[in-house]
Amino acid sequence: MQTLSGLTASPGICSGKAYIFRAVDLSYDPARMESPGEEAKRLKDAFDSAWRELDGIKNTLSGSMGEEYAHIFRAQMTILEDDDFRQEITDKLNEAACRAETAVEEVYKMYAGLFSQMEDSAYNAQRLADLNDVCQRVLRNLLDREEITLSSLPPESIVIAKELFPSDTAVMDRKNIRGFVTERGGLTSHVAILAKSLSLPAAVGTPGAMEAVKKKDAVFLDLRDYEKALVYVNPGVEKQKELTALEKEYLERQMELLKMKDLESVTLDGRKITLSANIGSLEDLAAAGEFGAKSVGLFRTEFLFLKGDLPREEEQYLVYAEAAKKLAGGMLIVRTLDIGGDKEVKALNLPKEENPFLGLRGIRLCLKYEELFLAQLRALLRAAVHGDLRIMFPMVSSVLEFRRARELVVRAAAELREKGIPHKSDPPLGVMVETPAAVFLAEDLTREASFVSMGTNDLTQYVLSVDRGNEAISSYYRTFSPAVLRAVGLTAAAAAKNGKWAGVCGELAGNPMAVPLLVGLGVEELSVTASALPQTIALIRSLNFNRCREAAQKVLAMSTEDDVKACLQQCAWRDPP
Repeated sequence: MQTLSGLTASPGICSGKAYIFRAVDLSYDPARMESPGEEAKRLKDAFDSAWRELDGIKNTLSGSMGEEYAHIFRAQMTILEDDDFRQEITDKLNEAACRAETAVEEVYKMYAGLFSQMEDSAYNAQRLADLNDVCQRVLRNLLDREEITLSSLPPESIVIAKELFPSDTAVMDRKNIRGFVTERGGLTSHVAILAKSLSLPAAVGTPGAMEAVKKKDAVFLDLRDYEKALVYVNPGVEKQKELTALEKEYLERQMELLKMKDLESVTLDGRKITLSANIGSLEDLAAAGEFGAKSVGLFRTEFLFLKGDLPREEEQYLVYAEAAKKLAGGMLIVRTLDIGGDKEVKALNLPKEENPFLGLRGIRLCLKYEELFLAQLRALLRAAVHGDLRIMFPMVSSVLEFRRARELVVRAAAELREKGIPHKSDPPLGVMVETPAAVFLAEDLTREASFVSMGTNDLTQYVLSVDRGNEAISSYYRTFSPAVLRAVGLTAAAAAKNGKWAGVCGELAGNPMAVPLLVGLGVEELSVTASALPQTIALIRSLNFNRCREAAQKVLAMSTEDDVKACLQQCAWRDPP
């Protein structure tokens, strides 16, 4: 037996037979060339074929998983459409009098070198991964090699790969795949995001997997820990029995948890915790309903802006209104446009930034492009007549930003009133706490905002000054860092002081080890991935709020993540039997 360890990109436990995935062989003889004109034609044809392939994947994914995931391939199509990128390859082709394949590879190497000189960030890593995926696709078309895909797999396959590109995961045979393991990749990669959305157990950053695992080896993935992934290869008889029993117990537990989905999320001593779902499209909302979602704590609106042209007000209104109607009594918190950072909108033609995560993103961008923001606000105010719709502003770092955003809400309402269009003029307005500045200003912000919701993914990144997408420093991204937990506690306390509620909508909200702590810190709303709703309901219903509060105070006094974790594992969150 061999045991490998990596990072849990998507939790779960499963077993199956190893399917070794190796990308298509793209080797070629650089000396064999056509005429310059023929090479240029080959290059154009390869670009056109690659674009059509990506368009097909995008359309398929849009129908099956929604626009939020389809935009990954829209971004890759944008690379193929980039005139400068194509011209650079053509120039290389003419200057070096080489094969089209060589020109593509040389330009990719040039960009890879440029990215390596930039400050490390998840954004740059993902841009390079997308560029690599695109160039590999162009090369395959140039060489007229048949595409190797994961669209048809043997039953109960666990895919083992050095690296998976988004296009590999998008066409994956979901019926026969049990999980996957990759040597490369981070927790915020597109592949990790897709795996989590499919509730597919996935381990990334697992060194030596391709060497250690052979075709049809028995593989067990134990990804119950939300951080460390364990991969067992060909376990002995006794270990296999133990792991099989764990898998059976886990699956039975998941089925039992589904029965909890319609119960109220209230602690044993009567503390009500609002439990909501994070969604990124109307398709996500339908799926969330199957797991018992009664409200939405984070509706990401970026999918509407990543399709090419900017969405019209009417198009946005129809989406927001449908979501509000479908929740029928439950709240719908809509986050206003949060682009920049790792999301690009071609129609805005924004300038490239060296450090986009500290650049023009979130509320900063909305306040710069007022007409774009006003169109979204008008659509939201119109949709608010159909349900309990609330508006939340992302990346706020000052009270003045919130006030300016609120002024634009008032202006949008006045424009609708002038035209006699039905709308709600004063929906609750909230702030997404993602920066240290927002934490320090939480008391000031909650005097004016109706609520705050902590996006703990970015909050952790900014509090610790660590890029969560950079594998080289991933150990510094500490989910249970005392600094982050104190930021959560300060924010919740500030909100309570002003009679407002504080929520959490980041990954921490769905982490079973963190939930009792968040409840004890005074967090009143948790917004999680839809599939995590049943288990979170069950957990909350087993807690004693007063005991959680006592334990949380102990945790806040600790100075290391190890101490915090040890305490969380030992704390008595429940009443004694």
